Amino acid sequence: MAYLDSLRTLLPDDLRGHLDRARPEFGSTIEVILRLAVGAKAPDNHSVTDWDGLRARTVKAIDELKHGEHDGSSHKRGREDEPPASSKRARTDNADATPSIEQDPPLFTLHALSASSPIRKKVNITIHRSSIRLTNPSTKNEEYAPIPLAALQRAFLLSTRGKSKPHWTVALLATDTPAPTGKAAEATKDTVIVPQLVFGLDATLTTSFTTTTYDANGTPTTDSYPKGSASLPALRAFLSHIPTDTLEPSTTIFRSAAAPSGDGVAGVEAYRGAKQGTLWFLDEGVLWDGKPCEFFALEHLAPTGKSEQSFEGVRTLSATGRTCSVILRRIAARPANGKRFDGEESDDEEDEGEDTDFGMVDGREQETIGRWIKSHRHRFGRLVESGTGAEAAPAGGVADVKGKRKARAEDLRNEDTEDEEDSDFTMESSDDESSSDEGSESDVSADSGEIGEEDEAGDEDEEENLSDVPGDEAEEALDPKHHPLLRPGAMPRMSRAAVDAVVGMVEQDLMGGNKRGADADDESEEEDELDD
Repeated sequence: MAYLDSLRTLLPDDLRGHLDRARPEFGSTIEVILRLAVGAKAPDNHSVTDWDGLRARTVKAIDELKHGEHDGSSHKRGREDEPPASSKRARTDNADATPSIEQDPPLFTLHALSASSPIRKKVNITIHRSSIRLTNPSTKNEEYAPIPLAALQRAFLLSTRGKSKPHWTVALLATDTPAPTGKAAEATKDTVIVPQLVFGLDATLTTSFTTTTYDANGTPTTDSYPKGSASLPALRAFLSHIPTDTLEPSTTIFRSAAAPSGDGVAGVEAYRGAKQGTLWFLDEGVLWDGKPCEFFALEHLAPTGKSEQSFEGVRTLSATGRTCSVILRRIAARPANGKRFDGEESDDEEDEGEDTDFGMVDGREQETIGRWIKSHRHRFGRLVESGTGAEAAPAGGVADVKGKRKARAEDLRNEDTEDEEDSDFTMESSDDESSSDEGSESDVSADSGEIGEEDEAGDEDEEENLSDVPGDEAEEALDPKHHPLLRPGAMPRMSRAAVDAVVGMVEQDLMGGNKRGADADDESEEEDELDD
């Protein structure tokens, strides 16, 4: 009874007396309990079966008791981007919601991975039937409270930037926005916060790596990946157990202009304040992979409003051209019919949203970001409802909201810097103008008269054609959704005074011939009077 004898000398006299009176009958039982509590090996003369399993469960139960009695007071300064560790555990632990190991059997385990959130250390990451658990690779003790599997809403598989060797990063998010910090966290202290789970692994393994798969009976099967093999199959096997689709950046959706030549990168390097990270442009939205991660879904990006003061959900600003800032405006998503969830008409001016600024982006990325905006802006701020007439637009296409025509499958990402529609604004040749100048003044007047008659006839023809078209189709002819030049941002805004000035210049050019002919007649009459 080594453990009992060691503790006996430390007890007060009254407790030592009680122990001495109970030792002949219960001494061996107390010795077994002490060894289980401290995780020691079994005594030589014990009769307890499955000592290792009983010891592990005992240690876990004691750890849970210690965490429950922890008052959360700590003198250590916490990180700005995450609440204190004790606070996080107290807000995520829920005895009713977290099932036991027997009720929550394991499914798949990644061994000895480096996690960066919610804790920064090497852990085993195990997906159970209803949770994800982080355990110590050596002691098998839980390092963090179980993360509910059903709470996860986003899963990302990213290529880590800034590494000397290819590296993968997996990010699992329960919400698009990170947990509040500082004073904002105090207002939500009673809310259950599900942390972000972020971990990484070398694309080409530098050491041997193992995974474990459990069958329906809980029997484990270990798969080994030797040094030099690819780690992507193991990560995909892990993500296959996550109850949400995994989003991956693709260079067919976005390709960085400043990245080195090769396969390309579907993101741009940026800074949010003093923190460096990458903005990934996906078909579903924009992901910021800094600490903490934040996702801007297309339905939460502000659409272009009707007023001149309104701004789009994604825009770039640059003062020098060498660098630029990417500004994302987040709003509450609205249904595809443009109405709010309360049934009232939505007013773009009311949805001011909240801007998030990402700076120090390479100026060469403005064109590629602009192309991404152009191909996705029709989905900004619109939550497509299932079962309605509005169907989700294909990648690079325009949704046919009214259902009268098929969606145009045009890939706007492959457009050149100058649109084809820009040819409408090119200057025509001046052959007709020069020929008219070389002709007589009377010919100029006649030509201008003919032009006026042709214009009037053309206007009458257009009116007749429009009168034959039904009202709905006539309105569709000017629908901005089907006319790129009428879309917000396609043409620069011009004041009324500038438009009037341009119209006046055109009218002066058209009427110049008649004016010059009249002036010539006046001069000839004056000369005749002098001759007389």
